[in-house]
Amino acid sequence: MPAPSRFQAALADCPGIPLAVRCFRVVALSDLLKTGTTPTLLFDLGPRVSRGGQRFSPPDDHRGLYVSQEANTAGAEFAHGWQAWKSGTSADHARFGIEVKLASVLDLTSAAIRRTLKTSIKELHSPWEEYAANHGGAWPATWQLGHEAFASGRFDAIRFPSYRRPAAGTCLLIFTERLVAGSNHVIMHRADGSIWERLP
Repeated sequence: MPAPSRFQAALADCPGIPLAVRCFRVVALSDLLKTGTTPTLLFDLGPRVSRGGQRFSPPDDHRGLYVSQEANTAGAEFAHGWQAWKSGTSADHARFGIEVKLASVLDLTSAAIRRTLKTSIKELHSPWEEYAANHGGAWPATWQLGHEAFASGRFDAIRFPSYRRPAAGTCLLIFTERLVAGSNHVIMHRADGSIWERLP
């Protein structure tokens, strides 16, 4: 783990916002089959599953469920691009909606919050996949921010502009280890309204 980043102190000045919103997720059918004998659609894609980490999730740091606020954004993120998603050539997949209720979200779609953190959409969208390997193990800014937000214990999630659909998309990284029954939840419903899966 690197030394405390520039984000650690600045996060103290960033209020968490409550958020209740319908989100979407697209999952490859092949990934569902890897999760065990009983497939679950709310398995997290955090670094304890993906050794390479994710945009705001350094390896071995925290668990995280990545979702999108728009159905098309979920598709673009899954297909690694809006045009690829629109072409309909993506791998076999399942797309579903989920109900999200969170008590404290770090909202990086807010220009005021980005100013407080002295970051920008350009930095949030900067390449992260090979950064550590190419910079002597140093973490990219998004890993630093994700780590500090989780370690602060103040946030249930990070809301951020979509990289794959930047003009119109919003995504969430939900810290699944921060979900507490009664104050926040992630729920997928069946067509009849009954609960199919729920976190926590």
